[in-house]
Amino acid sequence: MNHTPVRPSDVSGLPPPLRRVTANVLTDLGWLSGVFNLPPYQSLIDFLAPGVQVIKFTAVRLPNTVDEIPFVALRREAVRLIEPTLSDELVEAAGSAGRTTPREVACLLPGGRLQGTLEVLVNVRVSDFLRQQASLIVMRRCILAPYGELLESPKARQLGTVVVNLASAIGVAEWEWAG
Repeated sequence: MNHTPVRPSDVSGLPPPLRRVTANVLTDLGWLSGVFNLPPYQSLIDFLAPGVQVIKFTAVRLPNTVDEIPFVALRREAVRLIEPTLSDELVEAAGSAGRTTPREVACLLPGGRLQGTLEVLVNVRVSDFLRQQASLIVMRRCILAPYGELLESPKARQLGTVVVNLASAIGVAEWEWAG
């Protein structure tokens, strides 16, 4: 017997209302702001799943503009970073990574370095962990600073949670390398 709970949308036949996830997205144009519309229980990482070449982004504001564009189909390869601007809930599916330990790393991006904390599986080297990732990693407590600037520089930007597109990173540096 199937004991799957029935959600109201299952009864009516209508899809459930979408969850609005506001975010800032770093591209070659600069920072865009807008909304990802996700099913209620889907994580942001699952929404951005590999194989999806176009990411739906709504209520978009381009850098240095006041006009809002209702819809932009972002090319996956054009996205460098995604900073969800709401709470940290449902960025990743709960328990999806397993038992982890925090590691201090920096993503080397064309415009600067993103330094922060990456949760890596226990007893796994950062390099091995990165080889197992599809194309996105989640970093927390980050600072994005242009090269040549200190992390405390006024040109640096503090970011709580960031989804990094590894395809747009030059590399990932580990501060406390264990050999």
